[in-house]
Amino acid sequence: MGSLGYQVEDDLDVVNGHKELPKDYKGLSNGINGIHIRGHVEPTPGRGRPNHFYPITGVYPGVLPKTTGQRPPLKIAIIGGGLAGAAAAGTLSRLPDVDVKVYERSDKVREAGALIGVMVSAMRSLSRMLSPASWERLQYLLYRGDDCEGINHRHWRTGEILTNALSPHTPRHMQEGRISRIALHDLLVRDVPDDVINYSSSVLRVEKNEPSGMRIVFEDGRVEEADLVVAADGLYSKIRRKYLPDGTIAYRGRVSYRQNVPMELVQHIKGLPDDTSSWRRNGEVVFLSKLEPGVYSFVTMASESEEYAKTLEWRHSMGKAGIDRLLEHFKDWDPIINEVVKALPNVEAYPLQSSPWMRDLIRDDAVAFVGDAAHPTAGAYGAGCSFAFSDVRALCLSLWRTHQSSSTTSEASTAPYDVPYALRLYNETRRHFLARVEEQIKLDKLDTAYVAAAGSDEKEWIRRYRERFTINWWILEHDVDAKWQEVEAMERHKDRSQKAIVEAANTIVGD
Repeated sequence: MGSLGYQVEDDLDVVNGHKELPKDYKGLSNGINGIHIRGHVEPTPGRGRPNHFYPITGVYPGVLPKTTGQRPPLKIAIIGGGLAGAAAAGTLSRLPDVDVKVYERSDKVREAGALIGVMVSAMRSLSRMLSPASWERLQYLLYRGDDCEGINHRHWRTGEILTNALSPHTPRHMQEGRISRIALHDLLVRDVPDDVINYSSSVLRVEKNEPSGMRIVFEDGRVEEADLVVAADGLYSKIRRKYLPDGTIAYRGRVSYRQNVPMELVQHIKGLPDDTSSWRRNGEVVFLSKLEPGVYSFVTMASESEEYAKTLEWRHSMGKAGIDRLLEHFKDWDPIINEVVKALPNVEAYPLQSSPWMRDLIRDDAVAFVGDAAHPTAGAYGAGCSFAFSDVRALCLSLWRTHQSSSTTSEASTAPYDVPYALRLYNETRRHFLARVEEQIKLDKLDTAYVAAAGSDEKEWIRRYRERFTINWWILEHDVDAKWQEVEAMERHKDRSQKAIVEAANTIVGD
């Protein structure tokens, strides 16, 4: 972690104590994209980092002024330091008059997970959340494919490209890309101020304080207080269980086998696609892709019995037994898949689990849920981190909207934020969209069943796949800022009568 002094130097080898981009880096992202963000080529309008940071004066704010005078800051406690927690820490720390702390139960950041898809919706949020140095580094690390665009969806047996997933009207620097989880997490943590993340801090429960705020009780017996708790503790969230004790966690019928390896282990394979590809068959999928420079990723979601899934532990290393199981499972698939599997030194197995999504993402006027703590996706659309980043962005905007500077209030004791109102804005921005996504997951299963009903008739299977395959742009390209603006305008005038609105409009516009 570094400080928030975001002066981007000409020599990017070291910024804030971090090893940075190579000196010969000229602004091209990983994968050919033709976009020069910095270095020897001046940015062109609309390329590289967006010109506007809404709503804070059109520029990245850096460190905003902290509390001055007698008024205490808003105490924000973030439970969980994964992708959602790290994004929240970096983003909310830049708000004025706040004191942010992250409580992470692990003793350090652990290298878990493999390929992460950063969708267009996530790129939009991150472009407004990251520091300039981190945004530029994200462009360098993301893999978008050499001489191709989007993700190629292939026939499970032949490898024939059936369709291509691409955002058709999105500039290259904002298109989705692939990155390893640990690289993305490291990038987010760069933007977190020193001494914000507290490791080895396992939260046992949270309790409502009176008249406002929350008490945080840790497993070691200590207690902290906060004005706002951000629950970012993932699928197994203890905080969610407090409010939804009957929300069971269930196996979803598939195991994700995955492994990231050095590129040199697979580059000898003849015919290895130089793109990001997914092979699909009736709900099962295999992803092969480069990630950040020098890294290659294998990920699959394979159907397995619940009895077998119960034998697997989270982050379970399978070794040769896992390799052999995959070779048998995919023996009839495109041979290139097994060639990659044979090159893997190991594979890890993750049973895919989920639980009912929260209908409301807030509780007690002081708790906001983000990421998998609110809506565990079990890998749906590869959009888990995108949803989490949109959550964080909406929460940040909502708090920012309710901030009252000490210069505009008559008493120093006035709270710097209206937390209940901010949480209402946040909830209304996110809950309707997420409920619709959950419904779409169910609808998509109907299409999968329709395609699977073609059985062994390969031509009919392909026809049905092409007929029903849909890229849900409304999910993958969702603009949370636009939705927040819509909600904020409606909420601001919620109590106005229609007559008063018409009268006001006539006063301005006339007949």
